[in-house]
Formats: sequence, structure tokens, C-alpha cells
Amino acid sequence: MPSQGITDIDSLCLEVRDRESRRLTEEAIAAYRGGARRSAIMSIWIAVAYDIISKVRELATQGDPAAKTFVTDLDQAIASNDLRKLQRIESDLLKIANDQFQFFARHEHDALSRLQGDRSLCAHPAFVAEDQLFQPSLELTRAHIVHALQILLVHAPLQGKSAIARFEADLLSPSFPALPEAIDAYMRSKYLDRARDTLVKNLAKGVLIAPFGAARATYVGKERQLALVLGSIANAKTAIYDETLPTFVASRFDSVGDDVLLRLCSYLEVDPRIWTWLSEPVRIRMRTLLESADAEALKAFAVFDAFAVHELSQVLLDRFDALDQTTQIGIITEHPKREFVGRALAIYADSGSYRTAELRGQALIVPLTRHFGPEDIRDLLRNAADNGQISFAAGTPEILESVFDQTRPLLDETRVDWREYVEEMTRREGGNENGCYACPGIRAKLNAA
Repeated sequence: MPSQGITDIDSLCLEVRDRESRRLTEEAIAAYRGGARRSAIMSIWIAVAYDIISKVRELATQGDPAAKTFVTDLDQAIASNDLRKLQRIESDLLKIANDQFQFFARHEHDALSRLQGDRSLCAHPAFVAEDQLFQPSLELTRAHIVHALQILLVHAPLQGKSAIARFEADLLSPSFPALPEAIDAYMRSKYLDRARDTLVKNLAKGVLIAPFGAARATYVGKERQLALVLGSIANAKTAIYDETLPTFVASRFDSVGDDVLLRLCSYLEVDPRIWTWLSEPVRIRMRTLLESADAEALKAFAVFDAFAVHELSQVLLDRFDALDQTTQIGIITEHPKREFVGRALAIYADSGSYRTAELRGQALIVPLTRHFGPEDIRDLLRNAADNGQISFAAGTPEILESVFDQTRPLLDETRVDWREYVEEMTRREGGNENGCYACPGIRAKLNAA
């Protein structure tokens, strides 16, 4: 027996989630290695049957109605020792797993059905002629074990409609993460790491169309999280995503109404290629809407996320520049983009009072800091030094220290600028290095660095 085949089975067996399912699988593998091929096939079927029931029980504890009904019927049959009903449940187990819980793709169901059929031939030899006893080959036995592992045993019970319903419940719950890193970790761990291709495809399609379908009101306020989830799917399952989404996008959005079409902008930030997958009529409609939408619609649809699409950048900048300053500040605060840095620095430089400088520093500068380059830091420090309403505002040292901390990777290029600013403010403080406006915190960090 080739050692690579045994190694593959061992590796798969180690990934089996349920401890009892793993033990039963190990029995099948031991029988296979010992040449007891009929015993191996019967053992791996037992592992499959047990694992399906275990997965349905897990779904029942999570509130799945169909799973609760199945578990209740099964437990009643066990309690009453209803052998006829128990035999019927086992006979229909693959059909139940497939029809009610969508655990399998069609070809996967066919593979396990062949296992179930071969198990019956192994378990009931009296039902065939004496010279026709079933003699499974080593290759067939191994194939049954591998298929059972790959199709069922190593996976969580997160397939088909039940998985989609569970994801929807998760998304709408207050505990669903909001930050990209947390969403990616959550999706990979709970849904994507061992998901079958069918689930990944359906999940990607569902996440993309959720804000545009009949139930779109359900997802108001969740658009950004949906977009980040789509990005997580694209990163974790790139091949499936790239195979599925282009043709789906090309055909799906022609029928989306103008009232919600701009919700696509959040998705464009996560994957700008979606723009190229849209049909030309849809792209024309979106450009027209971006040029004509009022300020409230621009904010409500987070249209400035579409800066990720180069050909939309100028349209968006023109719309932004036409807004009043208060609206501009609100948009930058909620949607800090690299494209806004120059405009934010200009608004900040024009602060006419200490309080205005503090408010604008918190609303504009702090959110945008992660987009700053060396020249932006120089402009910021130059503006602060030139405008006493900024440099002598009580909150400015804290704002600048936040900028310093967030742009530390740029320190080699900006050290001189920070040092000059601190020295200038120390001079204005009459040489007092510990004075508030002399930014002693930044001085200490410069010295430490």
C-alpha cells in the first residue's frame, strides 16, 4: 500500500471535528489497513451515520427548527425502542441530511449513497447468491473512507440554507464584529475555513445582493459590514470568488432600482473589480446618480467609498468640493479617505479659534492620520506653527501626539520636522520644555526614538 495514501487518510482523520466520529473513523482505517475491507466499509458508514446525527443535534442546540423536529423524533424512537422507525431513519439519513439540511452537493450525496449501498452489501451477504458475495477492492474501500472524510466528517454543520440562515442571524446580532480584521477572523473560523464550494458561492452571492433585494430594509446600517464580509470571502476563497462573482454581477444589477443602486459603493471599496464586472448601462446609471444625488444621499450611501474606482475619483471630488464645509467635515469624519487629506489640512489650517482648532483636529486630522505621508505631516506642523489658534489650543498637543504615534513608521523622514516644531513651541513657551504647548510628550518620544 503506498505510504502517501495512508498519510492522506491519517491527516484527514486528524481534522475530524467530533471526537466520537474520529474514533469510529480510526476503527474503519484500522480495518482497512488490516485487509478487513467489508468491516472497514461498515465502520465508515457507522461513522457517517453517527456524524450526521451529531451535526443535526448541534444545529438543534442552535435553534434550527428542522433539526429540533428530527432530534425529537429520533429521541422518541430511541426511548420507545421503536426498531422499525430507527431503521427507517437510518435508511433515510442521507436524504434527510441532503433535503432538510443541505449538508451535501449533489455529487457528494451520490458518493455517500454509493457508500450506503456498499455497506448494505457488506452487512447482508445472505441477500446475494453464494458465488456473488460482494468483494470490495482496497481502492474502493479507501475511496469510501476518503469521501466520507472529505465530504462530511471534517466539516462543521454549516451547509446550505441552515448556514445562510445562521450567518444572517449572526450579522444582525449586536455582537457581530465591525472592524475588518475581526470580521475576517470571525468569518474564516466560523464559516469559511472548511466550507464547501456550494456554500461559499451562495454566501458570496447572498452577501452581495442583500442590500438590494426584497428584504433590504433588514440590512439598513449593515452595508459596510456586508461589504467587509464579501472581502473576507474574496480573500479566503479567492478561486471560488473569482469564478462566481463576475458573471453574477454582470447579470444581477441591471434590474436594481435607482433608489438603492448607490449602495454598491461600499462594495467597490472592498473590491474595485466589481465596477468592471457591471454592465455598461449600470455603470452609466451609477455615474449619473453620483453627479445628481443630494448631500444626504451622498452620505447615506457612503458614495465616497467608491474612490477605489479610479474613473469615479474626479466625479466624487467635484461633488465633495460643492458641499458646504460643515457637511465636508462630517463626511471626512465618517469616511476618512486618502483623497480628503489635502482638503482636511486646508480646513484645519483655516481654524479661527482655539475651540474650532480642537474640534477640527479631532474630526479631521485624527481620523485621517493613517493616510498621511511625510509631506502631509510637514504641512500639518507648518499650519499649526503658523496659526496661533491651532498651536495654542489646549487640545492641540494631544492631537499632535496622536498623529506622532500613528505615523511612527515615517519618523525617519519626519524627525527633523517634529524636532523643529517642538523647539519652536518651546521657544514660544519662553524656553520651558515642560510647558503644555511645547509638547513634552513628543519631545520625550523623539529622544527615546
